[in-house]
Amino acid sequence: MKNFNQGMGYLIEGVRRLSTKGLKRFIILPILFNLILFSALFYSVYHYLFPYAQIYINQLPAWLGFMSGVLFVVFILSCFLIFLSAFTVVFNLLAAPFNGFLAEKAQYIFYNEVIPSLSFSTIAIRSIKRQGHFILYFIPRFLCMCILFFIPFLHPVFPFIWFAFNAWILSVQYQDFAMDNNLVSFSEMKRKIAKNKAQTFGFGSLVHIISFIPLLNIFIMPAAVIGGVLMYCGERNRNLLIKHSDHL
Repeated sequence: MKNFNQGMGYLIEGVRRLSTKGLKRFIILPILFNLILFSALFYSVYHYLFPYAQIYINQLPAWLGFMSGVLFVVFILSCFLIFLSAFTVVFNLLAAPFNGFLAEKAQYIFYNEVIPSLSFSTIAIRSIKRQGHFILYFIPRFLCMCILFFIPFLHPVFPFIWFAFNAWILSVQYQDFAMDNNLVSFSEMKRKIAKNKAQTFGFGSLVHIISFIPLLNIFIMPAAVIGGVLMYCGERNRNLLIKHSDHL
């Protein structure tokens, strides 16, 4: 539980540091991306999901009629989480070069660590390649989750399963910006986060929860990028300190 809370704490600290001098111009584009993301998401839910949900409920057998209200909510929530996962991944892919710049600047400001400066085109190409690795990681798991959606007896618990899945994916994606900047390979990144699943889930869970809160969700992208930098550098420095203490 301690590690879970630490993961949440890194995101909270990321939110607090949004107004840090020198970072403001780097968070504008991520905020705009998030504004477009949630506008598109809620538009899709209202215009496409609600009508489809009503069709789904109308096709239920008569003996399940007394549960139609509950099933309607479960269906809407499940589909909303699916939409949120897909939309977030796509928009993070588009915003990857800008988030990479934000992560680089945050590491310099908070830890005085200079990452070798590269041109925007070089960073963009590197980000696209890195996100290609992430897509190969994400798609098989996303498809498996979609298959689970069509198993009727899982419907009552499906929102919780999907919430856990989204929390993990969001945590991986936002932690990866700092690791990519520090030339940590994708396979090494997966190994690092797997060593501390509780912290990864704590960070991603709070990112996911804030994504549901109007207005606050607009700021979650840059806050999570900064939180990912704080987590990577904080845990790296802590591990180095432990190793140094062991040698004394």
